[in-house]
Amino acid sequence: MSDMPVRRIWSLSNSGIGTTIAGSGNSGAYQVPGPPPWTPDNMSAIDLRYVDDVWLAVTVTAVSGGTLTVGLNVFDDLGNKFNVFTFSGAGILNAAGSAQVSLGKHGATTGGYIVFPEWGQVAWTCSGGSVSGTEIALYGS
Repeated sequence: MSDMPVRRIWSLSNSGIGTTIAGSGNSGAYQVPGPPPWTPDNMSAIDLRYVDDVWLAVTVTAVSGGTLTVGLNVFDDLGNKFNVFTFSGAGILNAAGSAQVSLGKHGATTGGYIVFPEWGQVAWTCSGGSVSGTEIALYGS
């Protein structure tokens, strides 16, 4: 178990509180290192190196005909992307409200356990309209 306190790893509100989403986006792509010597301290916006468990929370205050999908991806050491979890279907994804999931070495609300690699990404897509008042936050410990 990590000795680090719970902290916010990444938040969409960094781009403005109550963001409107009408397309696709993500927290940032994997940064391929240049020639050695490598400086592996900024390979993505989501640093999972010191995280055992995460809580991903999504809130939407209004939906204008859209369907929101939010996911957590991770990268291997070559920058290949793997999806760990995706909110899809009902709930906040097509109506105002919120959704949450806990994932990590100590279990997951979806069942099973996940060991995270060093780097991750939060990604989202809104199809068929828009969602507003959106907040996506990733916390870790």
